[in-house]
Amino acid sequence: MYSWRKQELKEEVKQLLDNQAVFSLARLELIDDLERLGLGYLFEKEISMALDFMASKMDVDDNDRISNIQMNDDLHATALSFRLLRQHGYEVSQDVFKRFMHQEGNFMESDHKDVKGMLSLFEASNLAVKGESILEQARTFTSRYLKVDCIKGISSMKPDLLLAELVDRSLELPLHLRAPRLEARWYIDQYQKREDANDHMLLQLAKLDFNLVQSIHQEELIETWKWWNNLGLSNKLRFSRDRLVECFFFAMGLFSEPHFRCRTKMTKVNCLIITIDDVYDIYGTLDELELFTDAVQRWDIDGISQLPYYMKLCFLALYNTINEIAYETLKEKSFDSLPCLRKAWADQCKSFLVEAKWYNSRYIPTLEEYMNNALVSAGGPLILLHAYLLIERQEITTDALEYFLESKSSLIRWSSLILRLTDDLATSTAEIQRGDVPKSIQCYMNETGASEEVAREYIKHLINETWKKMNEEQHRDSKFTRSFNLIAVNLARMSECVFQYGDGLGVQDRATKAQVLSLLVEPIV
Repeated sequence: MYSWRKQELKEEVKQLLDNQAVFSLARLELIDDLERLGLGYLFEKEISMALDFMASKMDVDDNDRISNIQMNDDLHATALSFRLLRQHGYEVSQDVFKRFMHQEGNFMESDHKDVKGMLSLFEASNLAVKGESILEQARTFTSRYLKVDCIKGISSMKPDLLLAELVDRSLELPLHLRAPRLEARWYIDQYQKREDANDHMLLQLAKLDFNLVQSIHQEELIETWKWWNNLGLSNKLRFSRDRLVECFFFAMGLFSEPHFRCRTKMTKVNCLIITIDDVYDIYGTLDELELFTDAVQRWDIDGISQLPYYMKLCFLALYNTINEIAYETLKEKSFDSLPCLRKAWADQCKSFLVEAKWYNSRYIPTLEEYMNNALVSAGGPLILLHAYLLIERQEITTDALEYFLESKSSLIRWSSLILRLTDDLATSTAEIQRGDVPKSIQCYMNETGASEEVAREYIKHLINETWKKMNEEQHRDSKFTRSFNLIAVNLARMSECVFQYGDGLGVQDRATKAQVLSLLVEPIV
């Protein structure tokens, strides 16, 4: 019954999307609503066709970039067009915003009264790439206005609580940096505050789809819990974090759509990364860690006799789980992924060992030394390699895997860097207290003599600059499909969300609990 009603609503929304005028603001806002409500995956073809047609009618410059968005000097419409087009891989010049600037190069003061336009410009500015000074200025200009003058602007108008809440949320974390599934859950609640929203087909479809997808996630979580319980590591390795639900939550953030049926496997990978990380950070002696690293590199169960009991358990859990993933990849896709998985896990353990040696020798690396190793130790490349092998409809090629393993993909590098730096901002103080290696903040402080406050601001600056590089690479890395590139971006987005209020993986705090409950337990009524 529910599936039938969902299909019926889909057809109604398709007609609504097709009936909108090509250049209308209403059509753009409909596309934006669909994606923010978590429904974009249901209308990929229709959205692509609409944006293709829209882009084909616009002016382009000598570099084949869209140079003029024909929206009648409407700031909101222009900024929304810019954001949607860039999100979908279209080359759009920052010059489309020049019409809203004085000849001196500053944005016009008259735009201050347009709260909705300023918010749209702020969101658009977060898709900037390196060197785009207009978008940099737009971000500074709009964020300052929205933080200070917006309160006056909204209070002087007819009360618009929804707009005010959108502003608050965007200033806390811009839309481009937010995890899509979490955004959908929040946006559905906001969307139904609109007038007559409860009778709107879009809202009905969003609620129905969210609950149906949630039921799939619940079944997968139960399946993964059974695996984790049978594995027994949480009982035998009491020093390690037991974070199954958080690991599933993280996997769900990478690919939440129903057609990606690999969240259980990805959760297993995440659990093993956390467990082995704790072995290196908390419990193992340096001699034991070197033996374990060697065992993983050789991938031979006959060579684990020298390992202590807890490490034998850990190694066999890793060995059996990864061999099973490799077997299923071979069975389903006729590709032997075990050699590259072995290498990736060996590289992961080697990076953990480097940090353990630094800690044992009380060595504080330079920021560059730390970053080169931390790109791997954070687990980003390992997570994305498994994601690449697991996602359905993805053709695996040897060239792509070599490209992957040799760290030639800038997109994977930048995504992993954001994972590492956001983690450091949230967890470095607690991890050092429990006996971990100095993180990026402490390395920068030691190298430059800066205060912790200055160091934290510098790391935030690095994250911002890395997002610009991510924006540039997202649609250019032709070795991988758009689906995989989006997963790499979602890794960075989940990092921003999970570590936004603290250590969302290591500490079971209220913020993480609320997010998990909203996505996995509480249906939308």
